[in-house]
Amino acid sequence: MTLDQQLRPDQQTGPDPAEAFYGGVFGWSVRRQGGRLFLALEYGLCAVTLPKLTAGPVLAHLRELGCAGPALILPTQRGPRLAILADADGELPMCGGLPADVQVLDSGALIPLPDGRAGVGMGPEWLSAPDPRRRWLPSVSAVIAGTRRR
Repeated sequence: MTLDQQLRPDQQTGPDPAEAFYGGVFGWSVRRQGGRLFLALEYGLCAVTLPKLTAGPVLAHLRELGCAGPALILPTQRGPRLAILADADGELPMCGGLPADVQVLDSGALIPLPDGRAGVGMGPEWLSAPDPRRRWLPSVSAVIAGTRRR
């Protein structure tokens, strides 16, 4: 059973499985709006987004550093983007110094999460799902450094 299937909001009683998994295991906040599941970026959780087509070198950089973490593929009108979850390290980089196609999402942003209902490429999907055995995230500084090396 995939992570998406485990977290489906099927009719059930008791605590929300997504809240229990993301909140209990990782300390992340989730929200349901209009039947969709979202990750709320707060408490030092942020995301760096960039076009999926240019993300390979960034992911390789993070693997080389030994700090690869969860990443989501998000379909957009301009093509798929990759959202790499990161630890904000207490401060976020100035947006002016980022490559034009890179965006940092921070406190208050909502990122759609897979719910197991959409087909491949039709909704958000995990490129690399969060792993309870590796609960830490890469620093936003490491992710940004990777975007500048592309």
